[in-house]
Amino acid sequence: MINTTDPDSMTTEDRLTEIASILVTGYRRLLEKKKTEKIPLDKSPDQCPYGRKSTKGERA
Repeated sequence: MINTTDPDSMTTEDRLTEIASILVTGYRRLLEKKKTEKIPLDKSPDQCPYGRKSTKGERA
């Protein structure tokens, strides 16, 4: 839902509610992204989503 209220006419409570809504939406998206991630890169540093690592002079 897009709120097109002029920011100058918003009360402090309205502004805090808007900020809270934006933060909650971002947090929920982050949690959902973590649920659907197939290779958690932060937990498995030896895995590469692009195939095996090559050594110097060798092609992957």
